[in-house]
Amino acid sequence: MQIKPIITYSGSCPLFRSLESQILNAIPLDTCEWRRTFQRPTKHVRLEAQTQQFNVSALERYKSGDWSILEHPILHIFVTECNDVDTYKATIKEEIDTWLKLLNSYGVTDWMILLVETLDMRKTKNFMPRTTVLDKIRLDFGSKNDDRCISVLNPAKFEQKSTESFRCLVQRIRFLMLTSYNRNIVKYEELIRSKREKRNHDGWDFRQYFFMQEDLALIFEKLELPTEALIQYDELDAMFSQFITHTGLNEKQQWLNYFRKPLDSFHGICLTRPDKFEMRAKIRDEGVSLLEFRNYLFERQAYLLLTCNDIPEIAKRLLNFLFSTLREVEFIKLECQEGALCCWEFVCALEVLQLCEQAMEPNEVTCFQHCAPIWNLAKDKLYELGKLCGLLPGCTPTSEQLHIVVQLSSGIGDAPPEQQQFLQATPQLRERSPNRKPKKSAAQQLKEALGSNQAFQKLYLELAELAISTYKHVARLRSARLVGLDLGKFYCALNEPHKAVGFFTDLLRELKAENWHSLSSQTLLELANCYRKMGDSLAYTKTCSSISCCVELETLVRTFYFDEFLKSLKTLKTTLSAQPSMENANFCVLEDHFRIEDIEVANQKPIIQDDFIVVQLKIDSHYPREIVAENIKLCYELQAAPLEAAMENVSLNATPSMAKMKDTTSRLKVSLQLAYKQDNRLHAASVSCDTPKTKQPVRRTSSTKRKLSPSVQADFSNFVQAENIALQPGVNFIELKAKATRVGSWTFKQLCVSMASLEFLSEQLPFAPPCFEISTKPASASLEFKTLTAGIVQPISLHVSGGSFIFPPDAKITLRCSKNLRIRQAQDTSNQDAYNDDATFESQLQVPLLQFKSFEDRSIPLEVLSDMPGRKVSKHHEHHISLTCPWSRSELSIPVDFQPAMEATCRLHTCGTQKFLQVIMKGLDAHLLLQQAKVKCDLPGVQLLDLNPTSQDPIEIYKSLTVTYLYEIQVEPLKTEHELAIVKVHFVVKYATVSQPDVFRNYGCAFDLVDYTTLFKLQAQLEPNELCRLRTVCNMNLKITKVHENPYTDLMYEVLNDQNLWAVCGRSAGVVSMKDVDSHSISLDVMPLSTGFLPMPSIRLSKYTAGGKSKTDGHSKVHPFPPGQVYNSTKSMQIHVIASVAGDQ
Repeated sequence: MQIKPIITYSGSCPLFRSLESQILNAIPLDTCEWRRTFQRPTKHVRLEAQTQQFNVSALERYKSGDWSILEHPILHIFVTECNDVDTYKATIKEEIDTWLKLLNSYGVTDWMILLVETLDMRKTKNFMPRTTVLDKIRLDFGSKNDDRCISVLNPAKFEQKSTESFRCLVQRIRFLMLTSYNRNIVKYEELIRSKREKRNHDGWDFRQYFFMQEDLALIFEKLELPTEALIQYDELDAMFSQFITHTGLNEKQQWLNYFRKPLDSFHGICLTRPDKFEMRAKIRDEGVSLLEFRNYLFERQAYLLLTCNDIPEIAKRLLNFLFSTLREVEFIKLECQEGALCCWEFVCALEVLQLCEQAMEPNEVTCFQHCAPIWNLAKDKLYELGKLCGLLPGCTPTSEQLHIVVQLSSGIGDAPPEQQQFLQATPQLRERSPNRKPKKSAAQQLKEALGSNQAFQKLYLELAELAISTYKHVARLRSARLVGLDLGKFYCALNEPHKAVGFFTDLLRELKAENWHSLSSQTLLELANCYRKMGDSLAYTKTCSSISCCVELETLVRTFYFDEFLKSLKTLKTTLSAQPSMENANFCVLEDHFRIEDIEVANQKPIIQDDFIVVQLKIDSHYPREIVAENIKLCYELQAAPLEAAMENVSLNATPSMAKMKDTTSRLKVSLQLAYKQDNRLHAASVSCDTPKTKQPVRRTSSTKRKLSPSVQADFSNFVQAENIALQPGVNFIELKAKATRVGSWTFKQLCVSMASLEFLSEQLPFAPPCFEISTKPASASLEFKTLTAGIVQPISLHVSGGSFIFPPDAKITLRCSKNLRIRQAQDTSNQDAYNDDATFESQLQVPLLQFKSFEDRSIPLEVLSDMPGRKVSKHHEHHISLTCPWSRSELSIPVDFQPAMEATCRLHTCGTQKFLQVIMKGLDAHLLLQQAKVKCDLPGVQLLDLNPTSQDPIEIYKSLTVTYLYEIQVEPLKTEHELAIVKVHFVVKYATVSQPDVFRNYGCAFDLVDYTTLFKLQAQLEPNELCRLRTVCNMNLKITKVHENPYTDLMYEVLNDQNLWAVCGRSAGVVSMKDVDSHSISLDVMPLSTGFLPMPSIRLSKYTAGGKSKTDGHSKVHPFPPGQVYNSTKSMQIHVIASVAGDQ
């Protein structure tokens, strides 16, 4: 089938035929850029063409809408050799005009006028015409399309000179062809769309629509756009499936009857067909069955994917193609012979697999991922055919089955002869060795397999092995194990159980790892059958034990295999002794038979060396009946230090520098992935991480001594055990014992249950095992106390733990206290004299340990008394008590913190030149009685007058309660502040607790008085004082008077008014100089903002230092006066503000 664009020619036909071969050969020599519509990416395509004389019939079909883009001319050329203007006007112009009008009447705008020039050298030398024929043609017909009027020198007469003009002609033809394709493809797509929308109308035929859209796909394929051609076939595929599955066979879809032919022949797909359009002609002329139509559609899709070099996509689409076709056959209820569809599926699968095998590389995972299930499908279909035709192991075909084989073989048909031209679409196929025999076709392999039992078995085993190896290659181990299950059953049917054991054990290991308990039970039954046939008593015994513990099986089955297990266990000892080379052969997985519920250490922590370790084990038995365990051991090992655990993977031969470089965590391999569109624009950017696969080589062995699951025995040098324990079905509590011999921190590692010659070892404990410590208990001493209060007798306890130390008869502990802390042994409260005597407290105390034995614990009551320091803030007081013990040469220092019972603070008050000292006692953590509070000062010229009432009753003080004492300080006038810069005042008060009201102790506190002399006096007066009204400006006179001589000459005053009460009109601050003056008056304007009795605006007086001229001292500074140096006589004065005359509130 020739698919080439059609170019028609008119005018001088013999002239064009002389140029035809040169033009058609020159068009495909070079590529050209195709700028497509609707912002589709630009493509470089290589064109071909065929020519035919202009015919109106093709335009008639185009105008009526019943046209094909394959048969429709893509370009119309009018050829003329006229070089004389008069001749052109006389005849040629009218011919061209008639030709163009005819094209326009059919809506065709893709035309070109070709003028073939023959130069007359004699005329050109003497006379150059003013207007050429080409100019006239462009003027008459190409006013808007002058690029469609081209002249070329006749190559037959001017071979050398015509090269350039001929090249331009070929380029213009290519350009006009692509322009025509842009226009015609859009129109044809609209025609297809309109046809598709009428699919529910009466008389609509899918076959006509199929050829129409396939023509478009063939054009795309010819223009080297296989991806867009594939889209057309995918749309046809989806549309056909939708018709069959959703509409079914009804009156409107009568065209479905064409596909209801009985499936007398069920040829599979053929990807090496010599004529790939053979089936297209058959669909158009004769009609085909559903399978033949589906085969053709998939073959076309596969060819386009081959052109794109996307062979994995072919394998990916195959299963969907097979399953959807089978569903369509079921929907339209096609009659077919039993086994026909299996043959069809097998041939299709094998055809695709052979193609993939030729193309893909061994390290290509993507194609293998899709090929693995296809191998499995081919294996299953072959098995179904073998079962139908009596070819399974142990079967002999009957006459009826032989007749079925003959019918199936005839229906399969013969494969067409191979032709390598079809596969030349992809140059990526791997080269094979010339000595290697080519594989037979899929149909031929199936016919041979159905011909004899040996050929069937050989092909089945080959397909199963290929399916398993492919699944393993793409890391789909679960699927590989399931195929191995089928292969193992096939080997059992062949009476070769030793080959089946490997597949069953691989599957069993996989199922156990993924907790498929029911499937594991069925696989164990298959294994038991194999071991019984092989005569392997050890493996049969262990398998029977596992089956009896499978709770998913019926009770009768479990009981039967439990009895088999007990019988085999008795004869197992002699069997093992005859095979000494089988190392660890008697190990079984404990988790298959028991479940460890809990492990608990019953001893108190820590465990003393040479004492017995008692462990409570809670274990669940899965056996259906009682069974006796000869020995149950639970081993324990030393806990690894953190550094040892981190470095356990470092080689012993590594140098220290190499060991430091060893990192316990591996670096992830992260790479950047960029995805581009067809026009090379960035589509997406992502980061991918290739997780390194663990090196677990997958091997299959035919050894009959393969363990169900490998077990490793831990070090049982240290263990607790119990002997001859009867384990009942369900939960059992067992006490394990052993003597603690080694010191250290231990953790449990592995449990071992021994029965006769079998040992059931746990792979790992199902939970974090408890840790315990075995130690030689050292002696210890500690002080036990609660919150301690300073200044009051407080109880503490000395706790001595003997451990394993042997005490001498005169053993004693010495306690030495830090400064201001005293201690004594606890006194009996009945002896009040000794209890109330503070002289019994000492800074050092020796406590005898009379008749103290090892592992004895004793608490000795003590009492401590701490002096209450004279601090003015509440803070804990830290002391230390050092212990000297007979079992240690070094002292043990124990910190002891005391909270103060009360605190004292003082405040200095001023009234003119009088000074008053207020002492405030605040209760904290004790209930006390206070009396005889006194203050004294040792400086001459300072006198303190007690202003407190002379009461003899004690005053109670407790938490959150304060007691205040007031004293007046009188300093002689001659004692200036410079002489007495600091006045030290000592305050002393006696206190007692409520529980001991007769025992008074002294509490003293020292205060330092500084800046106590009044330097300045402030007086403020508001005018008018009696008639101060709301929002009326008043005059406030401020007077600053120097009381004592002082060095402060510059003062700064600030009026700190409350914005809700007063407003200062003008400046609220200023600087005054007191140099050579005793007083200074300032007048300010203020305005009350509220009615009532308002406090006088607050005034602050500060020291002012003017800034210097240097850069370091360029800013003025303000320093506030201490409270005792400035006296504000009007601070507590209030002003009565009344409402204004307007009645404002």
